[in-house]
Amino acid sequence: MTSILRALLVIGLLAGGMAGAAAEDRGTADEAKAMVARAIALYREKGAAAAFAVMNRPDGGFRDHDLYIFVYGPDRMVVVQAADSSRIGLRGDDVRDVDGKYYGKESMDAATPQGVWVDYRRHNPATGQIENKSSWLVKVDGYVFGCGIYKP
Repeated sequence: MTSILRALLVIGLLAGGMAGAAAEDRGTADEAKAMVARAIALYREKGAAAAFAVMNRPDGGFRDHDLYIFVYGPDRMVVVQAADSSRIGLRGDDVRDVDGKYYGKESMDAATPQGVWVDYRRHNPATGQIENKSSWLVKVDGYVFGCGIYKP
């Protein structure tokens, strides 16, 4: 019986350690806000075409842990998606979460120059799980810059 208890204790400690490691790999709200601020600074410095080309590159510096930058254009189309380039060109109004919520439309409509959080549920590419997500959104010159945090 003691060996069974020891085995369960080891399994529990390993599971707890993995959960802690996963939490450390998650981006924070402050990091999401900082990534949006860096993206906006690059946009202001380089202009839309050059900045968005950098943001869309896998090695462009706009992916960290489970954080990544995305941008909706003034025409409401996805122009940057640092985690999944296949989403570039999608109509933002049609972007839905796993529950059918049109979070793209909500994100574009809610965004302000001061920034706002929008909540939805999405597949986390880092964990492979459907998780709650909140994205920090800032509107600049008709573009909506965003970066979200996953909240298990």
